[in-house]
Amino acid sequence: MVEKIALSRTRTILIAAAVLWAAHIGTTLILGTKTPGPVLSDLIQWTLGCLLIATIVYASRRSEGMARSFWHLAAASYLLWIVAQSLGVYNDLARTPLIFPFTNLLFSFWFAPLAIAMFLDPEHQVRELDSLMALDFVQGLLVYVAAYLYFFYLPKAEDPSQLSHSVWAPYFGAYGIIAGEFIIRALLTPSRDTRALFGRMGLFLALSACADGLYHYGPGRTLQTGQWFDLLWSALLIIPMVIAATWKQAEAPVIPQEPLAGEKRIYSQALFLIYPLLVLFMSLRIARARLGLAALVVLLSFLCSSARLLVMQSRLLQAKEALKREAARDGLTSLWNRKAIMDILERELFRAERDRQTVGLIMIDVDHFKKINDSRGHATGDAVLRIIASGIAAMVRPYDSVGRYGGEEFLIVAPGCAGVETWELAERVRAHIAGCSINVGGSTVKVTLSLGVATGGDLTDLEKLLHAADASLYQAKNAGRNRVEPSLGRAAMAGGSRSPHRDFWM
Repeated sequence: MVEKIALSRTRTILIAAAVLWAAHIGTTLILGTKTPGPVLSDLIQWTLGCLLIATIVYASRRSEGMARSFWHLAAASYLLWIVAQSLGVYNDLARTPLIFPFTNLLFSFWFAPLAIAMFLDPEHQVRELDSLMALDFVQGLLVYVAAYLYFFYLPKAEDPSQLSHSVWAPYFGAYGIIAGEFIIRALLTPSRDTRALFGRMGLFLALSACADGLYHYGPGRTLQTGQWFDLLWSALLIIPMVIAATWKQAEAPVIPQEPLAGEKRIYSQALFLIYPLLVLFMSLRIARARLGLAALVVLLSFLCSSARLLVMQSRLLQAKEALKREAARDGLTSLWNRKAIMDILERELFRAERDRQTVGLIMIDVDHFKKINDSRGHATGDAVLRIIASGIAAMVRPYDSVGRYGGEEFLIVAPGCAGVETWELAERVRAHIAGCSINVGGSTVKVTLSLGVATGGDLTDLEKLLHAADASLYQAKNAGRNRVEPSLGRAAMAGGSRSPHRDFWM
């Protein structure tokens, strides 16, 4: 049903575009440059531009991740084009030389926001436009300012609505670089969606550059608004409309587990230098006539680039910390994993040896857990383990550490606990879990724990401590489960003096 609706909308868009282009052909053939031919020609193009933006918005709603960001940038580009076309229609009705340069600037560099799509990371871009993209957009605006000064303010063109002949070569050079970057990105990426987006739009930008070349160097120089060359501009609006209308995302945005190769990372980061380099290149010529303006543009571009570096550095540090935390956590229960809890035990024993304290160790095993997996499935078993882990973590002190030792086994490291305190902590954990009714999938699961406790105060006792806790755990299982071993009496004999005030840390 959804596909039928999408197909119907695509047909409607394409039919509307065909009707508008046919109307443009009729207007050109019948009226040409006679009044109101030029105005009608510009209005038809303006309508095609509005339909194109609506089609791009529709494509963005059907997209995710990098593709959605791509279409947002495309919509921003054609919004600039719509502004330029609106100014063009106004010029047709009321000749205002003052806005000619601004109209020509927007028409010449409408693709600047779309060029920011080169900065998108096709393999990793899964978020919406963010602060980095905003900074890139500001950098693009600075390119606009530098382009206005370089291409329009300083050169003295014979016609204020046209580019000066002296800047044609750098203009088409920049246009070719952007189109080439899109095509190169399409050739290098393994993603089908990226190939489709960047490849098609790269070819379209190349065609658009050729049309501009014909306008400046070819027959377009001698033609006026309302003549046949306007049909070529309309075709250049229909081509991206077809691309957006027929766009269908083939892949869900997925962050790959393997890191990018060094060469690809360098290539991706090098793209961010293009806009600052363009600003610097244009500012060198601007400085000959307006040193203060050139210095201001370069300073703003430098500040924008520096802010981008700071944001990237902050994100790298956050990612590093997140990876560090992730590497030490168990994926199922979010407790410390085996390596992390063993490192904590080693560290606490070293501290206990230095401060002449003891460390309590509690080894826990879930009773008859295999029956839960066999009778209710592994998904239920995983849910039960997560609930048990949460219950254990809720019963320990803030400075105790809980880790998943393996399978359905857990480990508690309790610094500063002698035998009695360690036993009491283990008993609190056991009683808490035994008194819980775990509801999973609409049914109740009763779970009990067997716990073995041991204490030590020397780093050299690590293996002995683990062996003693493990032996006590198996003693608890052999004694009927749902109990703590050794018993309180034996723990009292082994643990030394009792504390007159016991804190149970509920």
